[in-house]
Order: sequence, then C-alpha cells, then structure tokens
Amino acid sequence: MTDIALLLVAAAGGGAERAMIGVLNRLVHEGYAVDIVLVRKTGPFLGEIDPAIRVVDLGAGKVRNTLLPLNRYMRETRPRLLISALTATDPFALLGKALFGWKGSKLHISVQNAPSASARASKDPLTRAWPLTIRWLFRFATSVNAISHGVARDVERLMGVPEGAIAVIHNPVDIPRARALATEKPAHPWLADKTVPVLLAVGRLTMQKDFPTLLRAHAALCRTRPVRLVILGEGEDRAALEALVRELGTTDDVALPGFDSNPFAAMAAADVFVLSSRWEGFANVVAEALACGTRVVSTDCPSGPAEILENGRHGRLVPVGDVDALAAGMAAALDAPADRAALQGRADDFALDRIAGLYRELFRDRGLIG
Repeated sequence: MTDIALLLVAAAGGGAERAMIGVLNRLVHEGYAVDIVLVRKTGPFLGEIDPAIRVVDLGAGKVRNTLLPLNRYMRETRPRLLISALTATDPFALLGKALFGWKGSKLHISVQNAPSASARASKDPLTRAWPLTIRWLFRFATSVNAISHGVARDVERLMGVPEGAIAVIHNPVDIPRARALATEKPAHPWLADKTVPVLLAVGRLTMQKDFPTLLRAHAALCRTRPVRLVILGEGEDRAALEALVRELGTTDDVALPGFDSNPFAAMAAADVFVLSSRWEGFANVVAEALACGTRVVSTDCPSGPAEILENGRHGRLVPVGDVDALAAGMAAALDAPADRAALQGRADDFALDRIAGLYRELFRDRGLIG
C-alpha cells in the first residue's frame, strides 16, 4: 500500500517541486512507500526522483483536466496520505476530497505562496478568486502547513483561525548536492572566466520576479562601474525583458541564457546573487545562494527572504520595486567582503535531512502516516 502520494503538475517548475521531491527522496528510504503523481509526466526534475519512488502519470495533459484522473488514482491506489504543494493542484485535491471522500486517505496541503499576494498580482480569474474560497475548501484538508511565517499568517487570516495555528516548515536545500554541483564549471562564459564582476539572478521570467526593476538597477550601476548581469530562467516575459535591455542600452552587459539545470555552479561563481521579487513563498534560491557561500541582495518582499536572511544579518534587504535602493544594495554588496563560511552556516539551517525530519514528525504527530 502506498503511504505517501505527492501531486504535482509535472516534474518541472521551481522551488516547490524540487523541495517536495527532495523531502520524499528522503522519506522513501525510511521505509515509506511513495508515489509522485503527475498531471503530465514531463520535466527536468524526473531525473532527480529517487528510483525507489513510483512515478504515476495521470495523463491529464492540462491541469484543468486533473480531477477525474486523480479520483481514479485515489480509488485504485488508496494512499494513506495525499500531499498537494502547488496552488495549481490544491483546488483539485480539495475538491476531490470534498466530492469523493477518498475513504482511508488523508489530505495534506503545503502552502508554498501567500494566496493574497498571488491573487492581487494575477490576471487569471481563478487565481484572483482563490483566497475567497480558502475558508470553505481548506476544511476538507486533514492538515495544512506553510513554508514561511508570512505565508502562514496570510492563510490563517483567510481561514479565520488563530495566529500560530498553521505549522511552518521552511523549504529545504540539498546541501551536499548543491555544494558538489557548485564545484562544476559554470555554463555561461561570463561566470566561467570572469573579467568583470557578475550579478546573478535565477527565476522564471514572470511579473512576480520583477526583473524590470533589476534591469533598471543594473543599468544605473553600470553608470558607475563595470558590472554584468546574468538572469537564468525562462518564462512568458522574455520578449519584454529583452526589449527593455535594448532600451536601457545594456545589451553588452546583460545575458538571459535560459534555464540552467545546474544553477549552483553559477551561484558559486557570481559575485552577488540578487532577488528582485514582488512576492515569494520562501525564496528557495536565496537559501541556495547562501549554501554556495555567495553574498545576497534581496527585496524585502512578502514573504521568506527576511526570514532566510534573518532581517539582514546574512544579506542586504531593500524595498520592493525601488530601483535606486536595489542599485545601492548591489553596489554595497560588491564592495563588502564575503564571509562564505558564515553564509554557508546559515544555509545549513535549511538542510534537506533536517527539513525532511520535520515533515516526518509533523505527519506522524498528526496521525497522517505511521
């Protein structure tokens, strides 16, 4: 019998998918029978799934077609625990539990982004309506956790439960893997053979990440010193960002090479890692950069970066959307000495083994698994 099933859209995406796959890679070796259930069996993270885990393809294709294939899987397999950790899959897991019951199976929701922040910024009507449905739908979950205190406070408010009611478990970093990959040669030549300092950002090219502010701050910094910027990631805003680079006249100093399967080599080689997001659930990439011993400048966005950086103790925090403040923060970081050991020590607080243990204890304490 399957003990734990994790529902994902695909073995792709970002921090949430990689984090939960990492947790289950650990739990499967503690004797739990684990399935990873995919709406569509695609994505670069397929190779990161432990061979002991069964990968199930619902064959739904599009997320909107998930409900009936998921119900079929739940009735045939009857996992003791189903986990959903994405806003895209949460409605289908919750509606399925509400409509079909799934007797013998419990449902855990791991909330990876503040629903209110996501809704305010989205043009998608379903995403905008999501916070309004949480109080009703989340009652069908057996258990809920959040990946940062900021996310937890938002969900508690929406659910109408007291502050502190939702457990917080930060997302993990696979420290040994990150540091091993960090020793490889970075793919981009600016990082592989540096002749001038390089700033690095990693994330999907979407409005959430606010790369326009970063590009403008970098352009301002270029007026005072030579400095290059590499942004790793893909997304729907690529054309607009490339047009902005041309408008700013920084074509020779900005690179958008796309998705990199090993961002850790780039993080280790970069002079400063920059997060310019409008909002985050946790900001895994900030913890990953610390694991590589790289200085960090981040917006003080809701929520996650301030928690990771302990309110500026381990990196610089600047206001969201403030070009001048971001440029000044990057300049200060470039000029400051890097205490790599201290930065890596902070990242150890998010080590995968520790976080997997916290999930195991949470699930046991709540009677979700044996």
